[in-house]
Amino acid sequence: MEKTELIQFKKRKIITFILISYAISWIIWLPNVISHYFQVSWIHSNWLHFFGGFGPFFGAIFTTLIYDKRRGIKKYFLTRFIKGLKIKWIMVGLLMPIFIFFVAYIIIGTFFGAWTNLSLIGINSKIPINNIFLIWLLWCLFYGIGEESGWRGFFLPELTKKYNTRTATLYTAFVWAFWHMPLFFYDKDFMAMGLVGLIGWAVGLIFGSLLLGWLTKQSRWNLWPCIFWHATFNLFATSDKISPLYPAIMTMMIVIAGLWIARKYGDDLLLVIQPD
Repeated sequence: MEKTELIQFKKRKIITFILISYAISWIIWLPNVISHYFQVSWIHSNWLHFFGGFGPFFGAIFTTLIYDKRRGIKKYFLTRFIKGLKIKWIMVGLLMPIFIFFVAYIIIGTFFGAWTNLSLIGINSKIPINNIFLIWLLWCLFYGIGEESGWRGFFLPELTKKYNTRTATLYTAFVWAFWHMPLFFYDKDFMAMGLVGLIGWAVGLIFGSLLLGWLTKQSRWNLWPCIFWHATFNLFATSDKISPLYPAIMTMMIVIAGLWIARKYGDDLLLVIQPD
């Protein structure tokens, strides 16, 4: 009976998660959108920008409570944050974005003659601190745990009950991308993209979804490798004191990594492995 429940695909469960996740994040971001276009009594808040990242996390929690009750919540936290943790995949999650950054660092320094001051890494005008470790922890909390608890911790495994993992990662990328929509109406980085930047961002997000889906499967659905990957990548890619070439080159590296994963692990990527 338990095994049948494990593999049962529920469309309503998926829709519930999307609606809750979007509603929480978009409501939190709404004051920033309003303050950007209208004269109101409050000002733009960077903290609202960060807290909006928790939408997918609470979407996963509330949806699990609705459909699987307290027993489901216990299982969710065990399989996503405690069981199956391996140092190997933690190191992959941490070191892959660092490697991608330093490839970009060497390319920009060699071909453009701009050797970036490494003390500027991670500095972002949205974050009121300059300590790189504390900045990384903020990314881990708000957009590592906040996002990955939902996209790779709930949405992706639910989709793999019906679809192969490659297809599930594409559906995840689509829903994940649309979730960002309010940011294009107030966040300076998203608003400055332009058409070419938007296309590059979307392509990077699709291949990022494939890469993170693969990493989640390799870690047997434990989320810490993905959380650390997401936070570490954001630490580098969102630094607004370094060249804007970095996000472009790093996105190109993600595309290359995604293509390599799809080719080398194509058969494995199609396997549907549900959490124990």
